[in-house]
Amino acid sequence: MRLSTTLILSVLLGLCLAASAQAQGTGRSLDIQPGARQNGLGAAGVALAEDASGVTWWNPAGLGFVNKAAVELSYAQLVPGLASDVSYNYATFVKPMQGWGAFGVGLVFLSYGTSEQTDNSGNVIGSFTSNELSPALYYGTKLLPELSIGASLKYIRIQLAPSQQSGVGSTFGLDVGALYRIPAARLNLGMNVQNLGPAVTFLNEDQKSPLSRNLKVGAAWEATSSKEFRLMVVGDFNQSLVTNQFRTYNGGLELRYTDQIAGRVGYYDDPLGDIKDLTYGIGVGWKGLSLDYASIPQAKGSGLPNVTKITIGYRF
Repeated sequence: MRLSTTLILSVLLGLCLAASAQAQGTGRSLDIQPGARQNGLGAAGVALAEDASGVTWWNPAGLGFVNKAAVELSYAQLVPGLASDVSYNYATFVKPMQGWGAFGVGLVFLSYGTSEQTDNSGNVIGSFTSNELSPALYYGTKLLPELSIGASLKYIRIQLAPSQQSGVGSTFGLDVGALYRIPAARLNLGMNVQNLGPAVTFLNEDQKSPLSRNLKVGAAWEATSSKEFRLMVVGDFNQSLVTNQFRTYNGGLELRYTDQIAGRVGYYDDPLGDIKDLTYGIGVGWKGLSLDYASIPQAKGSGLPNVTKITIGYRF
Protein backbone atom coordinates (compact mmCIF):
# COMPACT_ATOMS: atom_id res chain seq x y z
CA MET A 1 0.00 0.00 0.00
CA ARG A 2 1.08 3.59 -0.47
CA LEU A 3 -0.09 6.87 0.95
CA SER A 4 -2.07 9.31 -1.14
CA THR A 5 -0.60 12.51 -2.53
CA THR A 6 -3.01 14.46 -0.34
CA LEU A 7 -1.46 13.02 2.81
CA ILE A 8 2.08 13.63 1.64
CA LEU A 9 1.28 17.26 0.89
CA SER A 10 -0.51 17.76 4.20
CA VAL A 11 2.36 16.31 6.21
CA LEU A 12 4.96 18.30 4.33
CA LEU A 13 2.97 21.48 4.79
CA GLY A 14 2.79 20.86 8.50
CA LEU A 15 6.47 19.98 8.82
CA CYS A 16 7.77 22.68 6.51
CA LEU A 17 6.14 25.72 8.02
CA ALA A 18 9.72 26.90 8.43
CA ALA A 19 13.00 25.32 7.39
CA SER A 20 14.28 25.78 10.92
CA ALA A 21 11.53 23.54 12.31
CA GLN A 22 12.98 20.50 10.55
CA ALA A 23 16.40 21.17 12.02
CA GLN A 24 15.16 21.13 15.62
CA GLY A 25 13.89 17.58 15.84
CA THR A 26 10.53 15.87 15.62
CA GLY A 27 7.16 16.90 17.01
CA ARG A 28 6.01 20.11 15.36
CA SER A 29 3.20 20.46 17.90
CA LEU A 30 5.84 21.10 20.56
CA ASP A 31 7.30 24.08 18.66
CA ILE A 32 4.17 26.02 17.72
CA GLN A 33 3.63 28.77 20.27
CA PRO A 34 0.15 29.24 21.77
CA GLY A 35 -1.04 32.54 23.20
CA ALA A 36 -1.98 35.30 20.78
CA ARG A 37 -0.63 37.84 23.27
CA GLN A 38 2.90 36.41 23.14
CA ASN A 39 2.74 35.90 19.38
CA GLY A 40 1.77 39.52 18.83
CA LEU A 41 4.89 40.45 20.82
CA GLY A 42 7.21 38.75 18.34
CA ALA A 43 6.68 35.28 19.89
CA ALA A 44 8.22 36.36 23.22
CA GLY A 45 6.73 35.29 26.53
CA VAL A 46 9.09 33.29 28.73
CA ALA A 47 9.15 36.09 31.35
CA LEU A 48 5.43 36.94 31.22
CA ALA A 49 3.35 35.51 34.05
CA GLU A 50 -0.09 37.04 33.62
CA ASP A 51 -2.10 34.53 31.56
CA ALA A 52 -2.71 30.80 31.48
CA SER A 53 -0.67 29.97 28.37
CA GLY A 54 2.18 32.12 29.69
CA VAL A 55 2.48 30.03 32.86
CA THR A 56 2.07 26.65 31.23
CA TRP A 57 3.58 26.44 27.73
CA TRP A 58 5.93 29.46 27.87
CA ASN A 59 7.24 28.98 31.40
CA PRO A 60 5.60 26.76 34.05
CA ALA A 61 7.58 28.60 36.74
CA GLY A 62 5.02 31.39 36.34
CA LEU A 63 2.56 29.15 38.16
CA GLY A 64 4.31 30.12 41.39
CA PHE A 65 2.83 33.62 41.09
CA VAL A 66 -0.68 32.63 40.01
CA ASN A 67 -3.44 33.83 42.35
CA LYS A 68 -6.54 33.12 40.25
CA ALA A 69 -7.79 30.12 38.33
CA ALA A 70 -7.84 30.66 34.58
CA VAL A 71 -8.58 28.88 31.33
CA GLU A 72 -7.38 29.64 27.78
CA LEU A 73 -8.01 28.25 24.32
CA SER A 74 -5.79 29.04 21.30
CA TYR A 75 -6.45 28.28 17.64
CA ALA A 76 -4.51 28.79 14.42
CA GLN A 77 -4.95 27.70 10.82
CA LEU A 78 -1.35 27.06 9.85
CA VAL A 79 -1.49 27.25 6.05
CA PRO A 80 -4.41 29.61 5.36
CA GLY A 81 -5.72 29.60 1.83
CA LEU A 82 -4.03 26.31 1.02
CA ALA A 83 -5.05 23.60 3.51
CA SER A 84 -7.89 24.55 5.83
CA ASP A 85 -7.71 21.28 7.78
CA VAL A 86 -4.10 21.82 8.92
CA SER A 87 -4.77 23.46 12.28
CA TYR A 88 -3.28 23.97 15.73
CA ASN A 89 -5.32 23.84 18.95
CA TYR A 90 -4.17 24.45 22.53
CA ALA A 91 -6.21 24.36 25.72
CA THR A 92 -4.98 24.96 29.26
CA PHE A 93 -6.39 25.39 32.76
CA VAL A 94 -4.52 26.59 35.87
CA LYS A 95 -5.56 26.47 39.50
CA PRO A 96 -3.72 27.97 42.51
CA MET A 97 -3.56 25.87 45.68
CA GLN A 98 -3.08 27.67 48.99
CA GLY A 99 0.44 27.00 50.25
CA TRP A 100 1.30 24.76 47.29
CA GLY A 101 1.76 27.07 44.34
CA ALA A 102 -0.43 26.22 41.36
CA PHE A 103 -1.22 23.28 39.11
CA GLY A 104 -2.17 23.25 35.45
CA VAL A 105 -3.31 20.89 32.72
CA GLY A 106 -2.95 21.39 29.00
CA LEU A 107 -3.70 19.72 25.70
CA VAL A 108 -2.15 20.31 22.27
CA PHE A 109 -3.76 18.93 19.13
CA LEU A 110 -2.10 19.51 15.76
CA SER A 111 -4.13 18.24 12.80
CA TYR A 112 -2.56 17.47 9.44
CA GLY A 113 -6.00 16.70 8.02
CA THR A 114 -7.75 13.63 6.62
CA SER A 115 -6.16 11.73 3.76
CA GLU A 116 -7.09 8.93 1.41
CA GLN A 117 -5.24 5.64 1.58
CA THR A 118 -4.68 3.81 -1.69
CA ASP A 119 -3.29 0.47 -2.76
CA ASN A 120 -0.42 -0.06 -5.22
CA SER A 121 -2.87 0.28 -8.13
CA GLY A 122 -4.06 3.67 -6.99
CA ASN A 123 -7.43 2.47 -5.78
CA VAL A 124 -8.84 4.20 -2.72
CA ILE A 125 -9.21 1.71 0.12
CA GLY A 126 -10.06 4.08 2.96
CA SER A 127 -9.05 7.22 4.79
CA PHE A 128 -7.31 8.20 8.00
CA THR A 129 -6.21 11.29 9.89
CA SER A 130 -2.67 12.47 10.61
CA ASN A 131 -2.10 14.42 13.78
CA GLU A 132 -0.08 15.07 16.91
CA LEU A 133 -1.61 14.89 20.38
CA SER A 134 0.12 16.05 23.56
CA PRO A 135 -1.59 16.26 26.97
CA ALA A 136 0.48 17.79 29.79
CA LEU A 137 0.56 18.37 33.55
CA TYR A 138 2.13 21.55 34.97
CA TYR A 139 3.24 22.62 38.43
CA GLY A 140 5.00 25.70 39.80
CA THR A 141 5.80 27.06 43.25
CA LYS A 142 7.82 29.80 44.95
CA LEU A 143 11.23 29.00 46.43
CA LEU A 144 11.64 32.60 47.58
CA PRO A 145 9.18 35.51 47.66
CA GLU A 146 10.33 36.62 44.20
CA LEU A 147 11.73 33.36 42.76
CA SER A 148 9.62 30.50 41.45
CA ILE A 149 10.36 27.25 39.68
CA GLY A 150 8.11 25.00 37.63
CA ALA A 151 7.96 21.93 35.45
CA SER A 152 5.69 20.21 32.97
CA LEU A 153 5.35 16.55 32.07
CA LYS A 154 3.88 15.84 28.66
CA TYR A 155 2.98 12.81 26.57
CA ILE A 156 3.48 13.13 22.83
CA ARG A 157 1.79 10.90 20.26
CA ILE A 158 2.56 11.50 16.57
CA GLN A 159 0.59 9.81 13.81
CA LEU A 160 1.84 10.52 10.28
CA ALA A 161 0.56 7.30 8.69
CA PRO A 162 -1.61 4.30 9.68
CA SER A 163 -0.22 2.31 12.60
CA GLN A 164 0.18 -0.81 10.45
CA GLN A 165 2.68 1.14 8.36
CA SER A 166 4.73 2.12 11.43
CA GLY A 167 3.58 5.70 11.06
CA VAL A 168 2.80 6.20 14.77
CA GLY A 169 5.33 7.12 17.43
CA SER A 170 5.10 8.30 21.03
CA THR A 171 7.27 9.46 23.90
CA PHE A 172 7.36 11.66 27.01
CA GLY A 173 8.83 15.12 27.45
CA LEU A 174 9.77 17.36 30.36
CA ASP A 175 10.02 21.16 30.68
CA VAL A 176 11.89 22.84 33.56
CA GLY A 177 11.67 26.59 34.17
CA ALA A 178 12.50 29.41 36.56
CA LEU A 179 11.15 32.95 36.94
CA TYR A 180 12.66 35.76 39.01
CA ARG A 181 10.93 39.06 39.71
CA ILE A 182 12.61 42.35 40.65
CA PRO A 183 9.68 44.50 41.83
CA ALA A 184 11.74 47.65 42.37
CA ALA A 185 12.74 47.63 38.70
CA ARG A 186 9.39 46.23 37.47
CA LEU A 187 11.44 43.50 35.76
CA ASN A 188 10.92 39.76 35.26
CA LEU A 189 13.66 37.34 34.16
CA GLY A 190 12.70 33.89 32.90
CA MET A 191 14.22 30.66 31.64
CA ASN A 192 12.63 27.46 30.32
CA VAL A 193 14.26 24.27 29.03
CA GLN A 194 11.68 22.50 26.87
CA ASN A 195 11.09 18.99 25.58
CA LEU A 196 13.67 16.95 27.45
CA GLY A 197 12.96 13.28 26.91
CA PRO A 198 13.48 10.13 24.84
CA ALA A 199 13.53 10.22 21.06
CA VAL A 200 10.54 9.09 18.96
CA THR A 201 10.78 5.82 17.02
CA PHE A 202 8.61 5.26 13.93
CA LEU A 203 10.17 2.43 11.91
CA ASN A 204 12.97 0.91 14.00
CA GLU A 205 15.40 1.73 16.81
CA ASP A 206 18.05 2.81 14.28
CA GLN A 207 15.79 5.59 12.99
CA LYS A 208 15.02 7.45 16.19
CA SER A 209 14.17 11.14 15.95
CA PRO A 210 14.88 13.41 18.95
CA LEU A 211 12.32 15.79 20.35
CA SER A 212 12.83 19.46 19.55
CA ARG A 213 14.69 20.28 22.75
CA ASN A 214 15.41 23.97 23.24
CA LEU A 215 16.34 26.64 25.77
CA LYS A 216 14.35 29.86 26.13
CA VAL A 217 15.55 32.85 28.14
CA GLY A 218 13.83 36.19 28.32
CA ALA A 219 12.93 39.38 30.13
CA ALA A 220 9.78 41.44 30.59
CA TRP A 221 10.03 45.06 31.73
CA GLU A 222 7.13 47.29 32.69
CA ALA A 223 8.56 50.51 31.29
CA THR A 224 5.72 52.73 32.42
CA SER A 225 2.78 52.13 34.71
CA SER A 226 -0.08 54.40 35.69
CA LYS A 227 -3.69 53.99 36.73
CA GLU A 228 -4.82 53.77 33.11
CA PHE A 229 -1.84 53.04 30.84
CA ARG A 230 0.93 50.47 30.98
CA LEU A 231 3.82 49.91 28.55
CA MET A 232 5.48 46.49 28.57
CA VAL A 233 8.75 45.64 26.80
CA VAL A 234 9.61 41.95 26.29
CA GLY A 235 12.47 40.05 24.70
CA ASP A 236 13.31 36.35 24.27
CA PHE A 237 16.20 34.30 22.92
CA ASN A 238 15.57 30.72 21.87
CA GLN A 239 18.39 28.21 21.19
CA SER A 240 17.87 24.67 19.92
CA LEU A 241 19.58 21.96 21.96
CA VAL A 242 19.42 19.59 18.98
CA THR A 243 21.39 21.72 16.52
CA ASN A 244 23.54 24.81 16.99
CA GLN A 245 22.25 26.18 13.70
CA PHE A 246 18.79 27.08 14.96
CA ARG A 247 18.10 30.08 17.17
CA THR A 248 15.56 32.88 17.20
CA TYR A 249 15.48 36.43 18.51
CA ASN A 250 12.11 37.73 19.60
CA GLY A 251 10.88 41.00 21.06
CA GLY A 252 7.93 43.33 21.29
CA LEU A 253 6.01 46.17 22.91
CA GLU A 254 2.57 46.12 24.50
CA LEU A 255 0.58 49.26 25.32
CA ARG A 256 -2.39 48.46 27.53
CA TYR A 257 -5.29 50.68 28.62
CA THR A 258 -6.53 49.37 31.97
CA ASP A 259 -7.66 45.77 31.37
CA GLN A 260 -9.90 46.67 28.46
CA ILE A 261 -7.72 46.95 25.37
CA ALA A 262 -4.09 46.34 24.38
CA GLY A 263 -2.12 46.92 21.21
CA ARG A 264 1.03 44.91 20.41
CA VAL A 265 3.86 44.95 17.90
CA GLY A 266 6.91 42.74 17.75
CA TYR A 267 9.76 41.42 15.64
CA TYR A 268 10.51 37.78 14.86
CA ASP A 269 14.04 36.93 13.70
CA ASP A 270 14.71 33.34 12.62
CA PRO A 271 17.85 33.31 10.42
CA LEU A 272 17.71 29.60 9.56
CA GLY A 273 14.00 29.69 8.72
CA ASP A 274 14.41 32.93 6.73
CA ILE A 275 11.85 34.79 8.83
CA LYS A 276 12.69 38.40 9.68
CA ASP A 277 9.52 40.40 9.94
CA LEU A 278 7.08 42.26 12.16
CA THR A 279 4.30 40.70 14.19
CA TYR A 280 1.30 42.54 15.54
CA GLY A 281 -1.79 41.93 17.61
CA ILE A 282 -4.59 43.33 19.69
CA GLY A 283 -6.40 42.24 22.83
CA VAL A 284 -9.67 43.17 24.50
CA GLY A 285 -10.96 42.30 27.95
CA TRP A 286 -14.13 42.55 30.00
CA LYS A 287 -14.78 41.27 33.53
CA GLY A 288 -12.23 38.46 33.44
CA LEU A 289 -12.93 37.52 29.82
CA SER A 290 -10.19 38.17 27.26
CA LEU A 291 -9.90 37.85 23.50
CA ASP A 292 -6.54 38.21 21.75
CA TYR A 293 -5.52 38.26 18.09
CA ALA A 294 -2.04 38.02 16.52
CA SER A 295 -0.56 37.91 13.03
CA ILE A 296 2.69 35.97 12.54
CA PRO A 297 4.86 36.01 9.37
CA GLN A 298 5.97 32.91 7.51
CA ALA A 299 9.22 32.23 5.65
CA LYS A 300 10.14 34.66 2.90
CA GLY A 301 9.48 33.25 -0.54
CA SER A 302 6.94 30.72 0.74
CA GLY A 303 4.08 32.68 -0.83
CA LEU A 304 1.94 31.92 2.22
CA PRO A 305 0.01 34.65 4.06
CA ASN A 306 0.60 35.42 7.72
CA VAL A 307 -0.67 32.93 10.27
CA THR A 308 -3.49 34.27 12.45
CA LYS A 309 -3.66 33.09 16.05
CA ILE A 310 -6.72 33.59 18.24
CA THR A 311 -6.84 33.09 22.02
CA ILE A 312 -9.87 33.34 24.26
CA GLY A 313 -9.46 33.18 28.03
CA TYR A 314 -11.24 33.66 31.31
CA ARG A 315 -9.87 34.42 34.78
CA PHE A 316 -12.19 33.27 37.56
